[in-house]
Amino acid sequence: MAGKRSTNWSRRDLIKYGAVAGTAGLAGCFDSSGQTTEDGSTGDGTDGGTTTEGGASIADDTLDYPAGRPATDVQFNRYSLGNYAHTLQDQLFEEVARGYADGTVRPDLLEDMTVDGRTLTLTFPEGFKWWNGDDLTAEDYYIGLEIDRLQSPEQSPIESNTLVDDYTIERTFKTAVSPNLMKANVAETFVNTPRSIYREYLTRYEEASNESERESVTSDLLDMSITTQQLIDEGLGNALYRVTGFNSSETVLEKFEDHPYASRTDVPNVRIIPETTSDVESLSVNDQLDMNPDVLMSESQQSRYPDNIENVYRLNWFRTQKFTFNFKNEHIARLPVRRAIVNAVDFESMVAAMRQAGTVGAPAENQTALRSTIHEEYLGSDFVDQLIDYPVGKDLETATQLLEDAGYTKENGTWVDPDGESFTFTVLTQNNNTQVQATKVFNDHLNAFGIQTEISTVSSTDYYQRLQTYEADIFWIWHVAKALWHPTAYFSNNFYGIEVGDPSSGNETGPTGKPFTTTIPSEVGATEISGSGKEIQPAQLMNDLPNSESAEQVRERTRDLVQWFNYALPDFVFVEEDSGYWGDTQDFSMPTGDDYELNTNRPGEFSFKNGWISSNSQ
Repeated sequence: MAGKRSTNWSRRDLIKYGAVAGTAGLAGCFDSSGQTTEDGSTGDGTDGGTTTEGGASIADDTLDYPAGRPATDVQFNRYSLGNYAHTLQDQLFEEVARGYADGTVRPDLLEDMTVDGRTLTLTFPEGFKWWNGDDLTAEDYYIGLEIDRLQSPEQSPIESNTLVDDYTIERTFKTAVSPNLMKANVAETFVNTPRSIYREYLTRYEEASNESERESVTSDLLDMSITTQQLIDEGLGNALYRVTGFNSSETVLEKFEDHPYASRTDVPNVRIIPETTSDVESLSVNDQLDMNPDVLMSESQQSRYPDNIENVYRLNWFRTQKFTFNFKNEHIARLPVRRAIVNAVDFESMVAAMRQAGTVGAPAENQTALRSTIHEEYLGSDFVDQLIDYPVGKDLETATQLLEDAGYTKENGTWVDPDGESFTFTVLTQNNNTQVQATKVFNDHLNAFGIQTEISTVSSTDYYQRLQTYEADIFWIWHVAKALWHPTAYFSNNFYGIEVGDPSSGNETGPTGKPFTTTIPSEVGATEISGSGKEIQPAQLMNDLPNSESAEQVRERTRDLVQWFNYALPDFVFVEEDSGYWGDTQDFSMPTGDDYELNTNRPGEFSFKNGWISSNSQ
C-alpha cells in the first residue's frame, strides 16, 4: 500500500487560481439552508456533534485527533484556494499514490502504475464507493486530470488523458519523462473530483474553442464551493470514515461500512479537533486526544503527557520551513543585505523555540533548498562541500562587514542605508505557535543586530490569501510542494517551493521581484561573480525539472538550481523537521512500522485511513 497528502499547489494552479486571493471565502457561520452554524446546530434543528465540557469525546470507542481548520470555515472545491480544506481533504478522500522516504512513488488507492514510453497507465480497483453509494471509478479521477489539462492545454506537459474503461486511465506526456517523475506527477493527488459535481465543467472545457471561453469556465469553477454540509448531504467523500456532523470545535465521523477496509478495524467513530483553533497542547496533556497523526512528542512534552501516550513511529520527514525574501524591497533586493540577515540570526535558537512549542527537528546545516537526507543522491557530498557555507549560529562580524561593504552604516545602534535613510522590514507569519516562536526569535536577533523589523501575524484561515498579496518584505512559509523526497518537491515554482513566477509573462521579474534570468558564478561556491559568470533561468529550470528525461538530467538541473539558491539566497531554510506520530497505545493498537511500511507522509493518518488502528477495549 501507499498514501496521501499535498497541501501544496502547482505553479499552474497558482496562476489560474490567483484571483482567489482577493475573494471573501466562507465565513465561520453559515446561512439557514441546512448547513451547520457556528454554535453547532443545523438549519434543520439537528446537532452538529456530541462533546463534553472540555471538548473531549464521551465515547471510549471514538478516536480523537487534531487536524486542520474547523469544518465550519472550509469548503471542498479543490479548484478554489479560498478556504479550501487542505488538511481535512486528506482524511476524507482516497489518495491515488504517494512518495516514500526511499525516493520511490508507489500506489495507494491504485492497483497498479505502469510506464510504457511516454504513457503512464493507472489501474483503479473495483469495490470502492462514494459515501452516497455510487461506485468510485477511474472517471472520477479522470475528470480532474482533464480539467487540469484543458485549463491551459498549450502549457500542460500532458498530451492526453484517455479513459480506457471504468477502471483504467492512460496518461500520455508530450515529451519523454523519466518513469519515476511520471509517477510523481500523480503522487499526493486525491480522487476529489466526483463526476456528479465536476462533469459539467469538463464538458464546458471540452466545448470551449478558445482561451477566452476556457477562462469563462475557470471563472465559474472558481466561484463554485462545496460546503461541509453539502459534502455530508450528497455523500461526496470516499474514505474509510465519513462525516456525519460538525461544528466549530469538531468534525464527527463514523466508519463507512461499505468501504473495502471496514472489516480491518473495530473503531466505529472518529472525532477530528481543529488544530488551528484548539489548544492541542492542553488537550494532549489532559489525555483528551488519542493520536496526533503527523507529530512526534518533543523531549519537553514527554514529561508532561500522560504515560499512555507514546511516540509510535519516527520518520526523517520531507518537510522543511523557510523565510522568503521579497526582492521588491530595494534593500532586500541587494544580495549583501540578504546574506547579512542570514548571518545575523541563530538558527539553533529559532529551532529551540519551535521545539518548546512541539516541533521535532534540527537546524538546516546547508543552504541547498533540499532536505539534507537527499543530498548524496541528487548532489553528491563533493558538490555540497564546495558550496558557500552559511553559519547555523550567528556570525555578527561577517554580517556587519557585508552591510558596511554595501554602503550601510550604523547610527545609534540602527542600520541606515547608503543615503543615510532608516528602513524597517515587515515580516509576515502564521499564528500557529511554532511559526510565531520561530519568527519572534528571528525578529529579536535582527533587531538586536540593528535591523528594524515589524511582525505581522495572520490567522491560518487567512494566511495564504494574505501571503499572495506579496506586500511583506520577508515571510514565513513551508518549503515543499509535495510529500516527495525528490528535488521537484523543493524546487517547485510556487510559494510552497520557490516561487519566481511565470517566465512566459513577458516581465523581467516575478511577483516577488525575483528575476527570470540572472547570473551566478561559473565556479561552484564562489561568493562573487568573476568574468561573465553563468547565466541561469531558475523559473524555467524549475518548470523543466519535473519533465526531465533521465536521472542524470534531474541531477544536472538540480545542481544548477542548488548553486543558484546557495549563491543568490532567494529564501533561506532554517529547520528540517522530523515526523511520525504519537498515540494512546493503552487504548488503541497502532502500527509501529514493523507490520506496515510507514516511511511516508503522515504515517498516523495513513494508518487510520487504511484501517490499521484498532481498539484495545475489547
